[in-house]
Amino acid sequence: MKVKDTYLSSLIREEHEFDFGVFYFFDDYIISEINEGEIFEWDKACEVIIACKKFYNKHQKINYISNRINDYSIKPQDWLTYLNQYDLLNIFAVVIHRKTAIHNLIMERLFYKGEIFSFESLLEAVNFIREQEDLVHVTDFKKLKEK
Repeated sequence: MKVKDTYLSSLIREEHEFDFGVFYFFDDYIISEINEGEIFEWDKACEVIIACKKFYNKHQKINYISNRINDYSIKPQDWLTYLNQYDLLNIFAVVIHRKTAIHNLIMERLFYKGEIFSFESLLEAVNFIREQEDLVHVTDFKKLKEK
């Protein structure tokens, strides 16, 4: 399910559409939707990092949800570049909609030092982050809209 197809769309603070995908900035997290067939490389990650630093406090750790609605790949060695230059992620969550997304997740877990949490729905991922940040737990997207 795409972010725009949920009640989360009413809470988006900024939307950043890049050639390689869309990143939705919320108060307490970012949700990404990378395009089908994309190879997500370091130079693309840098574009997102620049947008993050403009929107969020420079030193703020970011809660990130990768909404894997499409099949794409990530260059694993770029994780090493990221880890050597930045330490931006607080929580890293992945929403898996397709079995092929599991392969990317396995590779990422080999290179990423922190824990990567996986979920089957956006609601689960959002609630997990809200719970970790001591925010109101949401039972469905309708209640998100009412808040």
